[in-house]
Amino acid sequence: MIRYKKIPYIQLIPIIIITFLLFRIINNIENIGSMFQKINSLLSYFIWGFVIAYLLNPLMVYIEKETKIKRFYSISIIYTIFIGIMLLTILLLAPNVIKSVVDLFNNIPQLADKSIKGSTDFIVENKLLNKLNLTSYLKNYLTTFNKDISAYFTPGLQLLIDNLKGLSSFFMKLMSGIVISVYYLIDKESIIFNIKKFIYSFLNESHALKVVHFGKIANTIFKKYFVGKIIDSIIFGAITFVGFMILKIPYALPFSLVIAVTNMIPYFGNIIGMIPAVTITLFFSPIKSLELVLFVVTLSNIDGWFISPKIIGDKVGLSPLLIILGIVLGGGLFGITGMLLGVPTIALINILLGDFMNKRTENKQIL
Repeated sequence: MIRYKKIPYIQLIPIIIITFLLFRIINNIENIGSMFQKINSLLSYFIWGFVIAYLLNPLMVYIEKETKIKRFYSISIIYTIFIGIMLLTILLLAPNVIKSVVDLFNNIPQLADKSIKGSTDFIVENKLLNKLNLTSYLKNYLTTFNKDISAYFTPGLQLLIDNLKGLSSFFMKLMSGIVISVYYLIDKESIIFNIKKFIYSFLNESHALKVVHFGKIANTIFKKYFVGKIIDSIIFGAITFVGFMILKIPYALPFSLVIAVTNMIPYFGNIIGMIPAVTITLFFSPIKSLELVLFVVTLSNIDGWFISPKIIGDKVGLSPLLIILGIVLGGGLFGITGMLLGVPTIALINILLGDFMNKRTENKQIL
């Protein structure tokens, strides 16, 4: 039997490799940021795929539960529906939206001139402003403001062309995400099993069970919130569009689309989406602008009290104070993404904290 000699100092090899890697990292510290940015850009396709799969998974589960068909057929059905709706929406809405946006950008300078002229005439004729010697200052300010608006908004079509690169990147990620999401759904059980296996390999059984339980609660809350909120926003946007058409609000389609998207953010979303609509409509008619505000505010209250609770349910039920806290903290820390994730995150923390306090105080009398 051949006996192998022990290699001297073999235990130092891992230390040497780690030292070499650390040296390379420190020596190229200026490239680390760009490397992480590149990794993040590549991983974004998988994030898109996960989000699409996560949103389509409830429909797939429902179809399989009701019809008992195999995974291949359920995936074929849901992606046929999803891609069909997406293509139909693009074909129906895109031409009108693009035409309205181009027209809007090209008309804003003329609308601004009209508004500035009316404001200037009011300033000149106002006796109080003349007595306070504010007339010349306000006239100069309005002239400068008008030039800034014209310089920014006149090339409306060129502005859209300049943003086509970002739009093409969005569609590239969307298409890649759709393809990747198919594999997420095909291997769903395997992925979940390996995640659980990974958790159990690092934690003892008691802690692993708690982590898995936490994941189930988080999945329930986020799924119920986002799927429900998307359905609610589609309904809200459709009603808004019909209302704007009845009220004869200009650019009803792009305005209602913006409000439908921002409706995903509770409380503040409709206000954020309403601001550009109110501002542009104000140039056409102050009365129409007021009608728009009253309509959206009334519809927001109806949605908040009746439509949204019916769709989302009370599983994510939070007090208004906690909802505002989630939006403010999420938006302040992570921007728009944080505002979208803030409410379900606060709901998850609220449930876990409630369970913890109930267990700690179940044998105590609290007055």
